[in-house]
Amino acid sequence: MVLAPQGKRTLSHRVFATVFFCAMAVIVAFTVLGAFFVQNTLADAASANLSQETELIAAALNEQQEPIAFLRSLDREDLRITLINKDGSVAYDNEASPSMLPNHGDRPEVVKAFESGSGSAERASSTLDEIMLYRAVRLNNGQVVRLAQAQPGIAAILMSLVAPMLLIAAAGAVLSFFLARRESRAIIAPLQEVDLDHPRRSYEHAYAEMVPMLERIESQRQELKRQMAVLADNDRMRREFTANITHELKTPLTAISGYAELIANGMVEGEDDLRNFGGRIYREAGRLTALVNDILTLSNLDEAERASEGEAVPIGSTEPIELSRAILTVEQRLEQVARQSDVTIGHETKPVVIEGVPRLIDELIYNLASNAIRYNRPDGTVTLCCGTNDEGHPYLSVADTGIGIAPEEQGKVFERFYRVDKSRSKARGGTGLGLAIVKHAALYHYASIDLSSEPGVGTTITVTFPVQQDESFA
Repeated sequence: MVLAPQGKRTLSHRVFATVFFCAMAVIVAFTVLGAFFVQNTLADAASANLSQETELIAAALNEQQEPIAFLRSLDREDLRITLINKDGSVAYDNEASPSMLPNHGDRPEVVKAFESGSGSAERASSTLDEIMLYRAVRLNNGQVVRLAQAQPGIAAILMSLVAPMLLIAAAGAVLSFFLARRESRAIIAPLQEVDLDHPRRSYEHAYAEMVPMLERIESQRQELKRQMAVLADNDRMRREFTANITHELKTPLTAISGYAELIANGMVEGEDDLRNFGGRIYREAGRLTALVNDILTLSNLDEAERASEGEAVPIGSTEPIELSRAILTVEQRLEQVARQSDVTIGHETKPVVIEGVPRLIDELIYNLASNAIRYNRPDGTVTLCCGTNDEGHPYLSVADTGIGIAPEEQGKVFERFYRVDKSRSKARGGTGLGLAIVKHAALYHYASIDLSSEPGVGTTITVTFPVQQDESFA
């Protein structure tokens, strides 16, 4: 059994309070309305009864020689009986001395009785301080007999209903308690059966109103599961990246340290050997510098991808780039490298302009081309192309006649520090980050990458850019 936290209202309390107060509101409303209905009914009955009494007494007075003596003999404490002369003075009143009463000739019911034979009115009595019903009838001798009776008050009626209301409220409280307990259990039962770890299993016995919430929980659970998988994958990649960086940095640093130690200990004889070791130190330092630069580039691109709300972090200003010109620039920089590797580098370009970061586009082309040269064969070729495809999208491609990539390896070549030819990776040079930079630079420009390769034949990598570059970088 799950206990409610201290100070928190339980669902049973909420249901009880709702049922009880609703019941009390209905009871009070019906009581007040009933009181007004009873008051109106009693008032109508009292008015009709007063009219009948007045007619009977008037008929009896018309037969009497001594009307005042007759009125005194009636002994009616429930009625006020007044006999009024033609001049409006009071001849008799069973509740007050006639000499103490003012002239009644201006009373509305008396005026009507003198004029038409009968009259009635309802008003507060100036002498009795009550709401009174008045009925007056003109006698044969010209006098007017008037009967008055207190109207049943709404306050008195409500007071008479207080005791029944209290009994009904007590009964309603008891009934509300048991009803609330039963209903709260019925409401809570489906809630307790909900499996938040597997919301879809709860659809059958859940309330219809809960299904959208369960669907949101399931969606959020799946999203959380996906994010946890991404975090786990990122953590794995980070550990692998750290291990690879350590290894890649350790190799040139060890070489530099070893060569420097030989020189420092005087173990290098002759100027030629000194230059040889100095050249080796320079090459290893260059390799180390290239590795650090590639790591910094990847770090900036990673930061851009992790930017909030999907907006890229600017790592350089965007501007129109003529791809054919960018390709020609890279080709010229790599001609000497290609010649040393006995590889021919060329281009087949058409005029096409994209919006992008010049430095990133240059690194993208350079890494693709240098990779194509590095993993080529003697007398091989590297061709740089650009243009517009059939769908109107700008593209650039790098094709080589190199060693190719096995199908099972093609999905891994864009991973960091991955090398196709592991046995000869050190001899071929490179940092192992070139294609990883290509991948992230393409993503930064919202471009897609397609790889086509056949072992022993060659590889073609195509980067396709979106048509509306200006909107992509807005």
